[in-house]
Amino acid sequence: MSRRRPIRAWLGTPVELDPAELLGPRGLTEEVLRGEEDGGRTRESTPDAGSGGGPGEGDGFYRSLLTEARLARIESVVGARLASVTLVLDRLLDPHNVAAALRTAEGFGLLRVHVVAHEEGDLVAHRRVTQDAHKWLEVLRHDSGEAAARGLREQGFSVYAGHLGEGALLLHELPPDRPVALLFGNEHEGPSPATLAACTGMFRIPMAGFSQSFNVSVAAAIALARATEARRSHLGRAGDLPEEDRTALRSRYLRLAAGLARRLRHPPP
Repeated sequence: MSRRRPIRAWLGTPVELDPAELLGPRGLTEEVLRGEEDGGRTRESTPDAGSGGGPGEGDGFYRSLLTEARLARIESVVGARLASVTLVLDRLLDPHNVAAALRTAEGFGLLRVHVVAHEEGDLVAHRRVTQDAHKWLEVLRHDSGEAAARGLREQGFSVYAGHLGEGALLLHELPPDRPVALLFGNEHEGPSPATLAACTGMFRIPMAGFSQSFNVSVAAAIALARATEARRSHLGRAGDLPEEDRTALRSRYLRLAAGLARRLRHPPP
């Protein structure tokens, strides 16, 4: 009989978010932590059970399974989600690199990540690496890096591939004033010529050592740290989701969190 992986999420004393942790003029302020963004709208005024259908209906039951500390954490995360910065993982060979990048993307507050599988049937995430972070993301599959880049550009994103090609911008030169997608290709081959042609441009991370490149998951972490900082500073707030999307995301997170809470209270025999 195989050993069950121990449930780790949310055990022990929850760590409160420091507003200074998110760079930018606003970050996670007390108003965000209390759910009072957008004109004093509070968590209690969010559509809930009996609101007439749609996202938020029936959330009262799921709220009842969670502590106030966990509800505040969910509210702060929803308020800090960024849809205008995203990550494209194009045919990465090592699934652990995919999983590590997903965990990083969730940690920096991205809403979604785009994945092109190296081979059909590849697993998107290894739970031991992601620590279940992928559950809080929207992971979208694409047939090719070229298709992902073209689709994102049609949605208004500037798509920059990490590549040491001529004309590649330095990481800090990426424009913060519009949605940006950072694309990372296969560890050995990099992005294909067709994918590069479909991108807005290329970028590179300045390096001062003998090594010519970082591990792809490390490079993604460095790039996302800079891109999310620059985007939040430009926006002047921690997140960029409209109220309707925040309501739907809050409802989804409440259900995920409540499901885990019930597992902790009533573990399987």
